[in-house]
Amino acid sequence: MLKKMDNSHSNPTPLLSVSPLEEEGIVRRGPANATIVYKEWRHAGKLILRGTISDKKFAMATQKLFSHGLPTTPNSFKLERDATVLWLGPDEWLLITNCDQEAILKKKLEKALSGTHSALIDVSDNSTIIQISGENARRVIMKGCSVDVHPRVFGPGCCVQTNLAQANVIFWLEDEKPSYNILVRASFANYLWNWLLDAASEFSFRIEI
Repeated sequence: MLKKMDNSHSNPTPLLSVSPLEEEGIVRRGPANATIVYKEWRHAGKLILRGTISDKKFAMATQKLFSHGLPTTPNSFKLERDATVLWLGPDEWLLITNCDQEAILKKKLEKALSGTHSALIDVSDNSTIIQISGENARRVIMKGCSVDVHPRVFGPGCCVQTNLAQANVIFWLEDEKPSYNILVRASFANYLWNWLLDAASEFSFRIEI
């Protein structure tokens, strides 16, 4: 059961100073006309929000902060001005924001949710996000994932929790390029990064930093 949020001792949690992919020595490389582009979204802020959407106080508090409201359709996400909001379950959402906005967003949420039955957890340090885009990005995803990512099934606005190359991930599709964001635990980041590069070896790919 969720308890009322107590913000009296809340302080922003510092983000990782070193990316879990740091030891890979990632450098920009690859042709300009590559059909796959890789990039790490380094040090993104990540917050887990728990609450009951049928609770009027909780719903009103989140509606004030998120103009589109929290997504309630399973496996969907919404793009807000300050964050990407992913549905993880009936009472759970993942908020992704840039590192310079994470502390601000957390403070706003804590203030808005004060006195509600909710929970807000900073999980910024436990994962990183690998971005993959381009005309052959979907084909790489299909090599290691059993989820049907055909455009007629998995279009922009969709997200899913699944395994990719046996690593537990959350990924979502932002646009029709297609552009995917893959959130992976820090301990699996190096493995998945190298798997993605190997899976793209038959295509032309570019790494950006």
